[in-house]
Amino acid sequence: MSLKGNMLLLGLPLFFYILARMLHPVFYLPMVAMMVICWRWLPRKGYALYLGILIVMMMFFSVPGPVKSEYVKGKIVAQDEDSIVVKDGYHKFKVYGDFSTCQMYDEIELYGQYQSMTTPDNHNAFNYQHYLYSLNIFDSLELKEIVSCQSHQRLYHLLEQRVNQNDELKSLVSLFVLGTKDEQMKDYYEKLTELSLVHLFALSGMHLMILKKWLCQFLQYFCSKKVQEILAVLIIGLYVYTIPYNISFLRAYLMLFLPLLLGRFLNRLDIFVLLTLGMLYYNPYLLYNLSFIFSYLVYFMIILFENNRRMTYLLMLSSVPVLLHVNYKLNIVTMLLSVSVTPLIEIIYQCILYYLIFGQWVAGMLTILFSVFDTIMAFLYDISFYLYFPKPNLLFICLYYFIYFQVILKVNMNRRAGRELSCLLGLMIAFYFYPYYDMQGKVVMISVGQGDCFLIKQPFQQGNILIDTGGLEYRDVATETVIPYLYSEGIRSLDAVFISHDDFDHCGALPSLQEHFSVKEVIYDFQEKTIGQLRFENLAIDKYYSDANDRSTVIYVEINHLHYLFTGDISQTVERELYEKYQHLDVDVLKVAHHGSESSTSRELLKMIRPKVALISVGKDNFYGHPHQQTLQILKDYGVEIYRSDLQGMVTIFYYFDENYIDCYRNGQ
Repeated sequence: MSLKGNMLLLGLPLFFYILARMLHPVFYLPMVAMMVICWRWLPRKGYALYLGILIVMMMFFSVPGPVKSEYVKGKIVAQDEDSIVVKDGYHKFKVYGDFSTCQMYDEIELYGQYQSMTTPDNHNAFNYQHYLYSLNIFDSLELKEIVSCQSHQRLYHLLEQRVNQNDELKSLVSLFVLGTKDEQMKDYYEKLTELSLVHLFALSGMHLMILKKWLCQFLQYFCSKKVQEILAVLIIGLYVYTIPYNISFLRAYLMLFLPLLLGRFLNRLDIFVLLTLGMLYYNPYLLYNLSFIFSYLVYFMIILFENNRRMTYLLMLSSVPVLLHVNYKLNIVTMLLSVSVTPLIEIIYQCILYYLIFGQWVAGMLTILFSVFDTIMAFLYDISFYLYFPKPNLLFICLYYFIYFQVILKVNMNRRAGRELSCLLGLMIAFYFYPYYDMQGKVVMISVGQGDCFLIKQPFQQGNILIDTGGLEYRDVATETVIPYLYSEGIRSLDAVFISHDDFDHCGALPSLQEHFSVKEVIYDFQEKTIGQLRFENLAIDKYYSDANDRSTVIYVEINHLHYLFTGDISQTVERELYEKYQHLDVDVLKVAHHGSESSTSRELLKMIRPKVALISVGKDNFYGHPHQQTLQILKDYGVEIYRSDLQGMVTIFYYFDENYIDCYRNGQ
């Protein structure tokens, strides 16, 4: 049997095997199904050979990891203000320190102190470690000593000089030519992400095809059309090799170059399958890289649609789960109007190419074009309309693409796909309203560093409550941590935010939260409050305390047969007075006061409430030494099970009908 036209069928089992190893064991099921299909499709001798190759590929498949070396020697392949990335063979090392005397592509030799990479503390948060792994960066070090650093003049440095010839345009030109973004462009990128237009600014197949056409226009005066194609591909290859590593641009180039070599034996889809499997076999962590997923998914759909006249809008549909995975929302306006923006981006890119040659002669035109685009973007930003969704789960993604591929089949057969598109719309509507029929509730200790922030999410959207918001001086906890998590859970508004007291680590993020999220009510002081099915009581002593911590609201609430006590930052003085007033109080879950400080959590309090679980919200390696060993020992003496955000990240107590169970994010990631 010829391989031509059959690589998708033959390669899918290995693809599902990689997914099963990296993402979820459920992908073993489609792997087995595809092997059964191949058994029926292939002749017996051919199947035996195919199975043997597949088994060998699986046996030699490996998941790369850190080498944990403190000595690094290699080439600088990426650089920013406080770090560099050094490539040594397969592995790359991210080294933090002062490298002001070094530049890109220098040969460097150094010693550093090994550091463990940052992993997310909260569920659904961005996993920076997986992102670095997807770029072959498996080790992180703090610079101790530079042994040597030798500079080499490269084509990259010539391009960099041309890019930096105009201070006003260098951020834009650097992005489109070198694929790098400075601090100014990072802020701009955030707006583009909000508008779902960021793909137009990331170097990809669109830019490569414009570049190829542009080169051929110059080469047509010197050589034949066939030679033009070959020279253009070779020049682009040199360019791709020169600029920093770019996943989508590399894919686009390889899909331009490989057909020249393998076009006689394989079609475009076959080559794409081989390229995808080769990249994943080389580094399976690419599955965690959104640039890889988006680029390869969209190109796969382009191949399947075969230049169908409705391809643009069908491609938009293919990217919906990816967009929801990133933003938890869809910008309806820009999804419909992005097609009209694309030609302007193409003109801007062509103008940038001429700018590299003619310099300031073209700078004025480029400035005008970018100003026009900036105005259009500001207009789209003002009229944007968002639909918010929970983070897509595996079931939704599988159902979505199952229906979507039926649409592709109908479209390629020139048949109407109205029923399938209606099913797709129905699935989206059902998923949009999923939070309203979710029977599971939860109490979540959100990891916000040195601070407190607890979420109570009732089933069927009966009520969403935040107890404190956290707050850090050096970053916006609301927009970086709390709000993304709320959106990922399908929470579009908060019924109430209880503020225990005025310390910044408990309420510092409140202004930003109110500015960027819907908050119906902020409660500072109360006696009793009913929200949804829950009744909150304030047990604080009716007495004035000079210490603001002692004036904390003490919240008592029963949730699914478990009694919770949220104690703010009260000291042992207040705890003893609570003991004198109540003598006995049923408490199953205690929010430990003042992040586990030795000034709180007295034996009198524990004697009164006898909790089973203690939640300590505390920053990792914090300045105060929280939680103190004395407090931990007292909790252990009373047989309390301790959960700490600095060690276990986000802690969630799920409840479903009469059942309750605890999950720690770092243990379950």
